[in-house]
Amino acid sequence: MANLDIKELIKIPYSCAPTSSPDGKNVAYLNNTSGTPQIWISDENGIHRQITNYLEAVALVSWSPNGEWILFAIDKGGDENFQIKLIDASDHSRIISLTDDTNIRNDFGGWSNDGNTVVYSSNKRDLGYFDLYTHSINGSSNLIHQTSGNIHNVSFKAFSNNQKLILFTEERTNRYQYLKLLDIETGEINQISNNDLMGGFKNAFFNDEDNEITIITNEGKDFSGIATIDLSDNKLNYIYSAEHEVEFIKRDKSNNRIFFYTNEQGYSKLGLLDLSNHDFNLFDNPKEVTFMEPGWAWSLCILDKSNILFTINATNQNPEIIKFDLNSQKYEFFKKSYEGNIKLNDLPSPSLHTFNTFDNRDIPFFFLKPKDFKKGEDNPVLILIHGGPEGQERPTFKPQLQYLASRGIGILLPNVRGSGGYGEAYGHLDDTYKRMDSVKDIEYLWKWVVDSGWASKDKIAVMGGSYGGFMTLACITEYPDLWAAAVELYGMVNMVTFFERTASYRAQHRAYEYGDPIKDRKLLEDISAIHKIDNITTPLLVLHGDEDPRVPMYETEQLVSELKEAGKPVDFVRFPDEGHGFVKEENRITADTAIAEFLTKYLLG
Repeated sequence: MANLDIKELIKIPYSCAPTSSPDGKNVAYLNNTSGTPQIWISDENGIHRQITNYLEAVALVSWSPNGEWILFAIDKGGDENFQIKLIDASDHSRIISLTDDTNIRNDFGGWSNDGNTVVYSSNKRDLGYFDLYTHSINGSSNLIHQTSGNIHNVSFKAFSNNQKLILFTEERTNRYQYLKLLDIETGEINQISNNDLMGGFKNAFFNDEDNEITIITNEGKDFSGIATIDLSDNKLNYIYSAEHEVEFIKRDKSNNRIFFYTNEQGYSKLGLLDLSNHDFNLFDNPKEVTFMEPGWAWSLCILDKSNILFTINATNQNPEIIKFDLNSQKYEFFKKSYEGNIKLNDLPSPSLHTFNTFDNRDIPFFFLKPKDFKKGEDNPVLILIHGGPEGQERPTFKPQLQYLASRGIGILLPNVRGSGGYGEAYGHLDDTYKRMDSVKDIEYLWKWVVDSGWASKDKIAVMGGSYGGFMTLACITEYPDLWAAAVELYGMVNMVTFFERTASYRAQHRAYEYGDPIKDRKLLEDISAIHKIDNITTPLLVLHGDEDPRVPMYETEQLVSELKEAGKPVDFVRFPDEGHGFVKEENRITADTAIAEFLTKYLLG
């Protein structure tokens, strides 16, 4: 394959997160053709046009159930202090702000069924705590539940049909929540989840009578499934459960069914479950893709009985909205965002493998091989480590990886112990004092790729962002002789100062995973790369954004300062208008070009 143009790859736009008007005739979605994700509208005549034009990225879009408003959220420079705004859906001429204090974070939860009330969580009362609020479209904001003590985070799940009850979760650990029910009129709160069982909860709805909820949970199980909970006795009953994760559900009320996504070894499948008898069907098409997990946005919308829209994403397919016909089980592009010269289908896609690690456990990973990549040759390889650590590497479109593959560099994308998507037992294998076991997994992946003949031992690099950045630094300090180069993006360098400076509402959440900053201080010091600078001999590229609320810039500043003082090789790319990740097209071009040039320099010579 001829070398690809890195800038052209980065400029490939995407569309995602479709949400429709109640009659299904109009669709709002996000598209980043302008350089950042903005809201686009498709009307009943199939005409598409952009209706927002901010320099900053629009984070989500949601059409109100009554059809009158299009809600969206936006922050400043990636600081994650989201503000919630509404666009008049009739002619898009009027925008009103439900929140406007840019020092405060506001997370959209959902709508009341009549579309007149928005529920959201916010830390406006105390920066360290999120409370639950309702906001009437024509009225004011109302605090309905306040957190305290060790509970810092709250998340809306569902609004009852009679608008008297709100289902929500409170943080229990980094992976689990308490599920609770609030009576809005009386303020009474009842806990629904079982204290004797651990579980996570997401995506829920009330039945028509408001006496039962349907929800995704893994309470009492290794993998999440779909369950109903009888509100008269809080009895939970699984109606769909298998040896894979369920990661999204959406109710089709008119046809008494649920659409859902499963996660099977990183690949997605679309499912349909009949609520009358719990029969289900998993569709084979589209194949070998990842459906974009919704986050706050609605990543599946129902147009009519036979047609739905959702977003697909694959290693050789930029995120695009797909129209899926349930009768024919065929799909077509809703409106392709990319019509350029690069033939995406000709780009390589990864194969799924496992390697055996130090404790005889099989660890999954994806292997993206360049064309004509053969065993036994002097091959360069990059190991890319995901963030989280509860994240999961999935076969998604990453422009810089396709560029590196076009230059003959193979890419390994592991899901080491602690990754999401493989059940709760696997997810806990790296907790606190087991932290460095996941780093040892990377050592064994290095051994696998060398021993199997796929890579030259002198041409292996490591890269990661966020927690993957921590892992990258751990790799080059614990196993300094293995690496030809390393790229670290906005990762934790000093776990003690990370806890001191990360956004206050995140500290407790991260302590469950990494260790208590007081009780486990020695552990946090021992695993911090800042105390092992002398071990670093690997050429290092570091990238970070000033507005990062999760891993503050101070982490990178410490690292770069210490390395330079010690005379160690380090390159640093800094972005004043980005946060935890890079969104703006110009900055993505700068970042990915720097990464590509750095890695090709040290891996290809």
